[in-house]
Amino acid sequence: MMKNIRLAGAISLLTLTTIISCKRTLYNHPDDSLTHYFLPLEVGKYAIYQVDSLNFYYYGQLDTLTHYFVKDSVEGSFVDNLGHTSWTVVRYITPISDPEGWAPSETNVVTPSTSSIGFTENNLRFIKLAYPMANGGTWNGNSYLPNAPYQDIFKFTAPSNVNLNQWVYTYQNVNAPFTAGGTTYDSTVTILQEDDSANVPIVIDTAFASRTYWSETYAKNIGLVYRHSILWEYQPPVPNSTQGGYKIGFEVTFTLLRHN
Repeated sequence: MMKNIRLAGAISLLTLTTIISCKRTLYNHPDDSLTHYFLPLEVGKYAIYQVDSLNFYYYGQLDTLTHYFVKDSVEGSFVDNLGHTSWTVVRYITPISDPEGWAPSETNVVTPSTSSIGFTENNLRFIKLAYPMANGGTWNGNSYLPNAPYQDIFKFTAPSNVNLNQWVYTYQNVNAPFTAGGTTYDSTVTILQEDDSANVPIVIDTAFASRTYWSETYAKNIGLVYRHSILWEYQPPVPNSTQGGYKIGFEVTFTLLRHN
C-alpha cells in the first residue's frame, strides 16, 4: 500500500511539473494590425516623401547633396510560396524641379504575417515591425540581410556599417505624437535600428571615425512618416602624402509630404 501511495505521489508530482513547464504566456495582439502602421495595404494607396540625400564618394571629391521626391504606391498583391499574401509597392522618383515627372525606380514587396511585417526594399529583406509593439521591445530586423550589403558602393570597415545583419531593432515612443514635415501625427511608433559612433564629432582629424544611425517612425493608419539613415566613415590623411582626410558613405532622410 505504501509503495502504491508513493507511486501515485510521484505521478502527481510529474504531472504537476509537466503542467508548469508547459504553461505559456500568451500575448494578446492589439486590435490594430501592424499593417495599419507600416502602410495601409490596399491597391491605390500611396505616400509621397521628400528625400534629402548626402553621399560621400571618391576620396571626398564627389560628395553630393541631392533633393528629390519619392512616391510609394501599392499596385497589386500575390500569394508567396509560403501561402502569405504579399503586396507590391512600386517606388517612383522625380526631381524637385519636376514634381509630376514620376518615373518608376524599383518594385518593393510587403509581406505581413501574424507576428511581423516583412519588407523587401531594393532587393534587401527587412523585418520592419514585430509583435509585441511595446516600448523597449527588440528583434533582429536585419536577420535576412547578407553580410556587408553596401560594400559594392562603399568599402566600409566599421563593424556597425558592415554587420547590418546583427543590428537589434528597439521600439521607442509607442503611441506617442511625432512631428515631421510640419505635420504632427497623434499616434506613432519609432524604431531605433542602430546608433553607434567612434571619434564623433571628429576632434582628432588624424584618427579614423565612423557613424551609424538608422531610425524610422510610423504613424497609425498612415505608415512611414520619417526615416533618418546615416552610415559613413572618415579615413584620416595618409602620412607623407598629398591625400587629405575624407568620408565615405551616406546620410538620407525621408519626410512624408502627403498620402491618401
